[in-house]
Amino acid sequence: MATSSSSLSPSPHDTLTWRGFKTASLPDVPHWVELLGRAGYIAKGVVYFVVGYLAFQLAIGAGGQISGARGAIREIGQQPFGRVLLGLIAIGLFGYTAWRLVQAGKDTEGDGTDAKGIVKRIGYVISGLSYVLLGFFAASLALGIATSSGQSDAGQSFLLGALWGRAILGVVGVGVIGAGLAFGYKAYKAKFMEKYDLAAMSEKLRTVALYSGRVGLATRGVAFLIIGGFLLNSAVQGASGEEVTGIADALAVIAAQSYGKVLLAVTGFGLMCYAVHSIMRGWFRVFNVSKV
Repeated sequence: MATSSSSLSPSPHDTLTWRGFKTASLPDVPHWVELLGRAGYIAKGVVYFVVGYLAFQLAIGAGGQISGARGAIREIGQQPFGRVLLGLIAIGLFGYTAWRLVQAGKDTEGDGTDAKGIVKRIGYVISGLSYVLLGFFAASLALGIATSSGQSDAGQSFLLGALWGRAILGVVGVGVIGAGLAFGYKAYKAKFMEKYDLAAMSEKLRTVALYSGRVGLATRGVAFLIIGGFLLNSAVQGASGEEVTGIADALAVIAAQSYGKVLLAVTGFGLMCYAVHSIMRGWFRVFNVSKV
């Protein structure tokens, strides 16, 4: 990781080393950035927990359904005080988007300006923007102005109608596959542990953070590999076939396999682990808040 030593402040959290992990020294950020980050991670975690929980329930025959992020948000809205919860989720998702943009623009992770650092910072922007529409969806439900639950596949069909469109779809598919592999690598290396305030966590919490992160990231990686594989296949074949463009579609593919219910239960559990990982990042992630 390329960093500028002049932009980093000594971290008050770096005295503890746990299983080879040590809390990283990060650039200073103002207090409002910390608030955005924490709210965003927690809101994202809540959505993924509902997605995983519904899939797990379906797999064990206790109700539930195959649902993506929008379905999860609808489920949240049906709970007591649903509109209030949706409003909070919307604020959190907008906060997550803002946090990701701040991560990229302010280089809050100390990634630097070399090629690797720029690629990572662009990834933060893409990740953040992907949650903007989800935040608007939650907000529109909270305000009672959203009615449609369907998602159009017209974009993919349009791209398949031309050679240049298939090329773009193929590039997107390769990119999604690359993201899936990156999730797997992150799960293996577990460098996310260096972003936790380890000294503020008990042994049990550190262990939960480590294994929920590994299982959750690996599960999300598998989902991305499935989505990317179908997008790439559509681009090569020039036909959409079975539409697989999101988490819900990936879960449906998993459920359709041999021993689908077992695989769906494992995947649902993995997504709940990813949710725990995200919520714990919101709660225990270290922010080097500037004093001025």
